[in-house]
Formats: sequence, C-alpha cells, structure tokens
Amino acid sequence: MMKRSFAWFLAFWSNLLLVLAMYVLCWLVFVCCNHSFFTGLSFTDYLFRFFNSLRFDWVPILYANLPLALLMLLPTPLREKKACRVVARTLFILLNSVCLLLYLCDVVYFPYTGRITTWAVFEEFKNDDVSGVFLREGLTHFYLVLLFVGMVFLLWKGFRQPAPSREPYRWPHFAGGFLCLLLTIAATLIGIRGSFSVIRRPLEINDATLYISKPIEAGLVLNTPFCMMRSIDARPFVRPDWYTEEELENLCSPVHHPRADAVPRYDNVVIFILESFSASYSALLTQMQGTPRVGYMPFLDSLMQESLLFRHSYANGRVSVDALPSIYCGIPSLIDSFVVTPYNQNEVGSLALCLSEKGYSTAFFQGSAPESMGLAPFSRKVGFAQTFSLDDYPDPEKDMGNWGIWDDPYLQYCCDKIGEFREPFLTTLFTLTSHNPWILPPDCDYEEGTLPVHPTIRYVDDAVRHFFEKARKEPWFERTLFVFTGDHTNITDVPEYKTPNGLFTIPLFFYHPDGSLKGLREGVAQQIDICPTVLSYLGYDRPSFSFGNDLLTTADEDTYAVQCLNGVYQYCQNGWILLFDGQRSVGLYHYGEDPLLQDNQIDAEPVLREKMEGRLKALIQQFISRMMDNRLTAEDAGMQKTMNMSM
Repeated sequence: MMKRSFAWFLAFWSNLLLVLAMYVLCWLVFVCCNHSFFTGLSFTDYLFRFFNSLRFDWVPILYANLPLALLMLLPTPLREKKACRVVARTLFILLNSVCLLLYLCDVVYFPYTGRITTWAVFEEFKNDDVSGVFLREGLTHFYLVLLFVGMVFLLWKGFRQPAPSREPYRWPHFAGGFLCLLLTIAATLIGIRGSFSVIRRPLEINDATLYISKPIEAGLVLNTPFCMMRSIDARPFVRPDWYTEEELENLCSPVHHPRADAVPRYDNVVIFILESFSASYSALLTQMQGTPRVGYMPFLDSLMQESLLFRHSYANGRVSVDALPSIYCGIPSLIDSFVVTPYNQNEVGSLALCLSEKGYSTAFFQGSAPESMGLAPFSRKVGFAQTFSLDDYPDPEKDMGNWGIWDDPYLQYCCDKIGEFREPFLTTLFTLTSHNPWILPPDCDYEEGTLPVHPTIRYVDDAVRHFFEKARKEPWFERTLFVFTGDHTNITDVPEYKTPNGLFTIPLFFYHPDGSLKGLREGVAQQIDICPTVLSYLGYDRPSFSFGNDLLTTADEDTYAVQCLNGVYQYCQNGWILLFDGQRSVGLYHYGEDPLLQDNQIDAEPVLREKMEGRLKALIQQFISRMMDNRLTAEDAGMQKTMNMSM
C-alpha cells in the first residue's frame, strides 16, 4: 500500500524532470540565437551561468505544477478515476506549454529589449494589436514554432501516471500519501526560495546579478516564466505626456556634464550607509530643523560639525533596497523600488562604474548573508568588483544570530580589509545592528532611550567612532572622502518626523579630513545627489547620470528632494513640500514654519503650486520615460525598441 503512494510520488517528479529538460532545451536555443549579445564569455562562463539558471528554472516549474501536485499526491481514491487522470494530464500539458511558449517568445524578443520580458509587457502593448507581429515572427522563426509543437508532443507522450488500481484505500495509503505530499511541499519551498535556508527570501529577478558580470547577461540566468511570475503584481508605469521631449530635456535632464573648472583628484571614497538612521535620533539635526530632542549619535553629531551638511536631508525610499539605486545610480524610488520594478535589468550608470573607469578598486561590505535584502546582488550589478559579507568574516562567533555580524567588530574588519586595497578605492560599508529586532551584544549596555532602536543607534555610533579611531592611523585616511547617509528612517516618537517629509529625513553629509568640505548649507540634500556630488568633488571629466543635483555647484534654492509614499509623490524645496497624486496636487505645506503639516496652502499659493508641480511633473515624466526606454546612462546607450508593432 505504501508502495502505491511512492509510485505516484515518483511519477509526479518524473513529470517535473521532463519539464526541466524542456527548460534546458529552451536555454540552449536562447543562447544559440542570441550569443552575439554575450561577448567575452568563455565556455566555463557559460557553464557557470547555466548551472545557476537551473535555480531560477525550478521556480516557475514548481508554481505551474501545483495543481498537478494536488491531483497526483493527495492520497484519495479520486486520483485513480479516469476523469481525474485526464484532468491531470491536460493541466500538465496546458500550464507547462504556456510557460515554454513564453520562454521561446523571448528568444525572438530579447534582441529588441536586451532583457527578459516581464509582466509589464502586457500593459505596454495593451492598446496595440500585435497579432500581426506574432504571425510574422512565427513565419520568420518557423523552426521555433516546430520546436514548440515538438515539446508539446513530448509533454503529452512523456506524462507519467501509475496504472489505474481498484485496490481499496486504507490507512497505509493515506499515511504514505501524506508523507510523500509533505516531502513534495518541503522540496517545493526549497526550490521556490532557491536555498535550504528557512529565513531566506524567495528568489527575485535581481538575484541573477550574483552570477553575471554584465546586466545583459541576466538573459543567461533568468527565464521568461520566472520573470513573469515575479513581476505579475508589479504596478506598470504609465508614460506621462505633459511635455515634449525637447521641453523635458530643457526642464529636467539627468545627464550631468563635467564642470568647466574641474581638476581631477584621485581621493579614495568611503560611503557609510547607516541602517535605519533617522534624523530624529540626532541632537544636532533635530535642533537645526527646529525640533530639538535628545540625541543618540554623539560621535556622528560631532563629525557633522566638521563636514559639509545641509539643513534638510532626505532618503528617496522607505526600505534598504531603495537606498542603493538612489545612492549609487541617482535613481529614486518613484512608484516602486527600482530593484523590484520590471526595469531592473536596464543598463544603468553608477558611481562604481564611473570610478572603475578611472582605475578605482571597488568593494561593498555588509555583515549579513550575501543575498540578504538583495544588497550584494545589486552592488554587483552596478559595478562593485568585490562584495564582502557574513560568509567572508573570519570569526563566526561574532554573528548576532539575527541578521549577521555585530557592527563594531565588523567595521574593524572592514578597516583592515580597506588597508589591503589598491588606491584609489571606492568602498561602501552597510551597517546592520540597528535593524529590527535591535539586539545588542551581551557586553554592551546602553540604557538610555525611549524606543528600542535608540540603544542600537548608540552602539552603531560607537562602532563608527571606533572605526575612525583606527582609520586615522592608516596612511589612506587623509586621502579619503567619507560620505554618510541613512538608508531609510525607522520608528520615532517625535511627531514632526511622522509627517510625509519627516518619514524620509535622514543624516546625510560629506566629510574630508583635510577640511575641504565643511559648513552648513541652507538647501536640501537627498540620496540621489550623492553620485553627482562625489564625481564633481573628484573632478570627474566625463558625463554622468543621476536624477539628483551636484550639491557643490547647485544653488541652495534650486536643491530639492523627491519621494513617493503610498502612491503620492512628494517634492520638497525651499522649505515647502508639494504632494501630487499623479493627476493633481493635493497638498502644499511650508514645513519650515508648519513642521506638522497641518496648514494646507494649496489654494493660498497658486503660483508656487504651479511652479513646483511643473518641476515635479518634468521629473516624473523624465524618470518614467527613461526607465521604460532603457536610457539610464549618460550616453543613452540603452537598447531602443525597433520592432514595428503595426500590422
């Protein structure tokens, strides 16, 4: 009786292995038809990407065959009935045929987009009749049509089910069946997550960057059914048409040109991304912003007074994965984080890529697991040559058991590793301990604070202080520009920091030991300003890309910050914040005088409203248009769609 249940179990997994073989065949066809896009790869490189692509293949296979698992593995007499067996075969062929068809379609479509197709394609072409395109491409690529027909035939012919049995079901049938079902559930969870780790998030599109060296090579790791499933809930962008292309470039161009007086300097750059640091935790920042509170970051407050600091500084997103595109690439999180949008395979410009061209060595440090929060994959995507994580840390006893290594020992380790790098270098240090659940090492005791995050802020502040005490003794220290920014804000008990703009207010400042960057500016700074500002300071002599400003050359009254919160755009400038729902402005507040945003001036200031709304619309249209057209580099080198979508 147990043997009967095991026969169903083997038949089910035999069917899935057959589908996997089809995916492998599709991969080979994809490579053969598009090999010209993947230049400079050796046979070993192809092999490496192939084996890692299997992790992404299993995800859509397991999802698509969940109905089959229920029909074949639930230990009931129904699975022996002819009708149930016919339904099982039909679902197996139908669901897997759709997935394979999508995969083969991308063999043809990939050259036009340079990326694996996501669910957004249905929104993009929802108003177009593309039947003629499919017919023409089907005739042109008739061999793919024949291949698809052959695979459907193999699915029908190769489908396995045990021969029908009239044997009555007794308790051993149910016991064996449920055991096989539990094993399948466990294997499915592992396959969908791509790991045996129970705390790892499921595989995402961006994880492909762990196994590639160029963004376009994601086509060798990802597959279309996977990308479709992972992006099905993503809200597609709708291209605005407020301005013509010429007007748009005049109003808001994200391409930054070198300063006429630029003098190249090859200083090192170290970027600290401080987990969960809100400006509300700083005594200095809350005092500057007119809301003085007890502070929990005394060292950083003292360092700010020796740095270039802006009265108002903002994050461009609300979670850690939002911070990296903003800081490295100048891409804010409008609508959704760039990392989870259907456009995250786009070619992008970045600080790491720009400095790599100038001979900089680049490295990213995080004390957590290498795939945690998608940080290392994205850093690799945007040009960081080395990534260091929990797996590289030599003392596993320092693992705090939640997210990774305590910040104090980890930053000491980072300082040692930095000393080994060839100068000039660009490194990022992403702190960790101030992440929820805010647990401190056993030998630390920071009692002060009104919130559980406050003691961990003090701990991280001390960890940075200890890093500086050590780094000041290193020869590279005096030749290094330090950039500090929070990744996003966190819980606060200060009312002014619970408002729409307060939720994004973070520490952000630039420090150089030689005193060349120092003083308080009255303008606004945001994460997307970091890349152009650093490049300007270093005298970078080529065009660069960012939706932010070069803070060294932009007048205070022209600086701004932009975010999107729950579908509402926010635009902060000159002490005012405009709230725009994508169609009309819904709020205008003078947060300098009205920090709780209680007095809506939308009708009282029509001229200011129209001026700010015009600037915000230009930014939104530029952002969405360039995102959809794959033009996120200074050279606008992204592929343009050339396919004729007419009949």
